[in-house]
Amino acid sequence: MIFFLDSEFCSLSRRPENCAHSAVSHPTAPPPFITNTSPRPYTQLNSGTVILNPSKNLSASIMRFLYTSDKITEWTFPDQDLLSEYFKGKWRPIPWYFNALRSLRSVHPLLWRENEIRCLHYIFADKPWHARITPPGSDKGFDVMNRWWWERFDDLGEVMKRNDPEGWKLVLSTVDNML
Repeated sequence: MIFFLDSEFCSLSRRPENCAHSAVSHPTAPPPFITNTSPRPYTQLNSGTVILNPSKNLSASIMRFLYTSDKITEWTFPDQDLLSEYFKGKWRPIPWYFNALRSLRSVHPLLWRENEIRCLHYIFADKPWHARITPPGSDKGFDVMNRWWWERFDDLGEVMKRNDPEGWKLVLSTVDNML
């Protein structure tokens, strides 16, 4: 079974009336129940965080579906749309804080609670590992969330420098560590 709520749609569209998060009454409330009359975004899972019970049979079935679906040309987010179609009616949404898109802070400020975040999703192109300085024009609060990433990165670096210096060199080769 897959569990997810398509919060990415809310962040990309900036249209909270179509966003499932708009129906959440407080930061720890469950996501809305999906019905036949729910807006389309409610029925779109986000492939950023999913819980699957994988198997060779499931993989083969998804591949068959991919090769035979007539809806491929309609898909905006191919991985997400594929999984949404394939698992239609077979998944349940999870609360926002299991995939807290950093843009939700500005789109749904009454929902956003830093102490509730379980997994922060660095949505959009300006990833913190591209530069220590948050690019101008980024959403309000991205600098704080990017700083969180760098704090954890620096903590990991202290441990890896002692325990796995070669591994740390490899990690550094994938990150723009310049100030």
